[in-house]
Amino acid sequence: MDAPSRNPSRNTSNNLQLQTWMFVIAILLSGALLGYLFRGTSSPTASAGSLTSSQNIGSRPTSESRSSIETSVQPLLDRLKDTPNDPDLLTEIGDTYYDNHEYGKAVQYYQRLLKIRPGDVDVRTDMGTAIWYSGDADGAIREYHMSLRYQPNHPQTLFNMGVVEWQGKHHDNAALQWWQKLLSEDPGYPDREKVEHLVQQVQGEMARSAGTQAVR
Repeated sequence: MDAPSRNPSRNTSNNLQLQTWMFVIAILLSGALLGYLFRGTSSPTASAGSLTSSQNIGSRPTSESRSSIETSVQPLLDRLKDTPNDPDLLTEIGDTYYDNHEYGKAVQYYQRLLKIRPGDVDVRTDMGTAIWYSGDADGAIREYHMSLRYQPNHPQTLFNMGVVEWQGKHHDNAALQWWQKLLSEDPGYPDREKVEHLVQQVQGEMARSAGTQAVR
């Protein structure tokens, strides 16, 4: 999919994607609960990390790192004073905060952008993910649903919807339905193997749970 102009932070090299997925596989094989979502663009970044609830997703900046982030983003904020409705600049600021785990601030600038360009499903998906990383599964799902109203088959939104239904709401069947829709609607999906692996994992968990209940 051709996306609107995006900053370099949204693009991930093949080597980084390979390294990230190898890390993901290692986590999955260890039996840890995995929390990772794809960015809204067609070149997704997997943000991986073990967690026990959505509150644990993403590292939180220290006071020192927050100061560094504000210093780096200040030139963008200064430019925004002259062009407060520049959609690309709003997106860049939102991306900068997102990439530095300042999810609440990222959401603020994504919201401003979406008032100007409500149909930007890439940004809306990223905003939903930032909301999820802030610990609000329901809020994330609402934004993903809105993204799908504009583009029903947006692959990253479908993938992320499954992850949040699985990890945030513990709705295994719903997660499977979203991932199966993704695989059905996009047979050539470049990350198909990853999705199939997750489908198998969740199905295995459901089978083991059913077996345990049967024994009882």
